[in-house]
Amino acid sequence: MAKKMSLRSKAIVVFFVTLLLILASLFAGLGKLRDQVLRNEAQAVSDQVVSFRAWVAGTGMVWVNKLTPQFDEYLAVHDAGDSNFFYGKNPALATRELSTIANKTSTRASFSVTSDNVRQQANAPDSFEKKAIAEFTTDKTVPFVEAYEAKTYRYARPLIVKEGCLKCHGDPKDAPAAVIKKYGGQKAFHYKVGDVRGIISVKLPSITLVEALPTLINPWSVGGLVLAFLINFLFTTRFILNRLHKLTEDTKAIVSGKLDTPLIYTPPTESNDEVDHVYHSVDLLKRSMELVVRKIKRK
Repeated sequence: MAKKMSLRSKAIVVFFVTLLLILASLFAGLGKLRDQVLRNEAQAVSDQVVSFRAWVAGTGMVWVNKLTPQFDEYLAVHDAGDSNFFYGKNPALATRELSTIANKTSTRASFSVTSDNVRQQANAPDSFEKKAIAEFTTDKTVPFVEAYEAKTYRYARPLIVKEGCLKCHGDPKDAPAAVIKKYGGQKAFHYKVGDVRGIISVKLPSITLVEALPTLINPWSVGGLVLAFLINFLFTTRFILNRLHKLTEDTKAIVSGKLDTPLIYTPPTESNDEVDHVYHSVDLLKRSMELVVRKIKRK
């Protein structure tokens, strides 16, 4: 049968197990921090999109007097005379053009607005977006949906139908003629206030845990961790293991007959240290042995 491990060996094992548990906890916390950072960034992008759409919807349309080859779509046209025309772009068109520009110039975030009932096939949702729409439709209390795909972080938040949306997405009979002319009277109608019209979908390059690790590895954090373990190790070694080793040697000496072996400790009346209490018990045993020896010598 193998011998039991020494207390010193057990302490070393516990020390390294504790170290591994702390490192695992740090990595778990780092993963949560990464999620929160990416989520906050995606939420900020979606907030800007919501504000932009609200601004456009508040005026009904954005009117421009020039169309570019890249953005030649419009919902309505207004003849201002003298061959001067203004072209109206509704929130959907304006947002799509904004996303096209932003996605080409942004170094990180890209976004799109999509739905399960799109008016243009180019805006059709992908698999992640379909799942997000289904989840929002099933449970309208869900504030967002997120996922990781390869090296990309995906985020989606719902677009809820408001009273102002019903003009173009309620009953087709009430829709502006320009909307019917461009999109027809079948797609993206019959919504009610509170329905999920679609989602804002944001993509961000993911941050790996290795990339996020430098946020924790700095002179202060590493120094504090090393100092904490040194203090723990030195305390355990000096005030517990070394004292127990000395007590063991002193006890062996007493058992072998060296009753004059000095036992150095603080009396229990002045100490709550358990090792001092064990020393005191050994000291009592030593005194009893001394009395026995004296009685034997007298006889």
